[in-house]
Amino acid sequence: MYTAKHPIHRRTFLKTSATALAVASTGGTVGIAADRAASVQTVLGPVAPDELGMVLMHEHAPLVDWSELYEFKPAPLTPAVRKEMLENSARMLRQFQNSLGSDQSPGAIVECTPIRVGRYPNLMVELARRLKCHLIAATGFWCEAFAPQHPWAIRLGLEKNGIDKIARLYIREIREGMEDPSGAWGEKFTAVKAGIIKIGTSAYMTPSERRCNTAAAIASAETGCPITTHTTDGGGLEQAHLLLKAGAKPERIIIGHMGNKDDREQDEAYAYHRQLVELGCYVQFDRVGHDKYTVEKCARQIKRLTDAGFARQVLVGHDWAPYFYRGQFDPKTPNDKIDAWTFKESDFTIVPRQLVPELKKSGVTAADIRTITIENPARVLAF
Repeated sequence: MYTAKHPIHRRTFLKTSATALAVASTGGTVGIAADRAASVQTVLGPVAPDELGMVLMHEHAPLVDWSELYEFKPAPLTPAVRKEMLENSARMLRQFQNSLGSDQSPGAIVECTPIRVGRYPNLMVELARRLKCHLIAATGFWCEAFAPQHPWAIRLGLEKNGIDKIARLYIREIREGMEDPSGAWGEKFTAVKAGIIKIGTSAYMTPSERRCNTAAAIASAETGCPITTHTTDGGGLEQAHLLLKAGAKPERIIIGHMGNKDDREQDEAYAYHRQLVELGCYVQFDRVGHDKYTVEKCARQIKRLTDAGFARQVLVGHDWAPYFYRGQFDPKTPNDKIDAWTFKESDFTIVPRQLVPELKKSGVTAADIRTITIENPARVLAF
């Protein structure tokens, strides 16, 4: 069984318990039970929320593999490929660690690769053991935006009580450990627990996505685990309404990929962001540095939210995926690239080294920046 690199000490336990009790007594919405210390579930075990530091809330490291979405076998992970993935991912994440100040360390990333899309729990454990920063993994099924939904998700959802079966799978991965992809679907499980539920929708929600998302709300309501979402140029408001109706608490819901065409029309959809935060959900600017999500553009939209008093509902990240498998299913892939991994050098320091200075330049206070990058992740990831 895996244990935390940084176990919860008695002093931290008591401090966190006191904070939770204070919140509960004042009617706050932190979502922490007053009778226990909430913790963040990393791949190496639970840690206290105040031990995270700066958190990148939506990343993929080391890999994403869409093979099974097209009903092909997973991409080969030879010892040489595995070694290279670990070395490069650790190197890039150490650059993130080294970019942090003492009050932001050790740092953490939320690894948002969901079930059977290149999520290897034991590989993530190996990566985490090479780092000072923490790594939080995800349960959940991805969406149909750019590739078919995983056939396991579709088949489960069509069975009798299918939504509940999907929810039970999520809950098992949160409470006991994530599925081991080396076996048949659901045949083997690891002891590595998920710390967040990842779901998504296409530009318009499909029936299979609706079932997986409803299951996420059920699992979150039962476990307290937060939900983070993929949106495709819109869809976040539909996600929020579905999740709330299905029983998820608003302070457990993170609507992702904000920053471009979030209402399907405007590049900077401030009114749309206001609708989401007024529901009580988080809005997450997690593609900072991508072509349509420039640092300046994201900072501008975050500034408007902080000016309106919503700093406590903003989160950030990059959505980098260093290794991606293109293989047989991609008709644009040349024959000599079949079964080949695509590697992208990924800069996990854009948030601390570029976004934070840009927010300061725009007039966002140091207190609000700390709230967005440190305090909000600690709050939402703790359950």
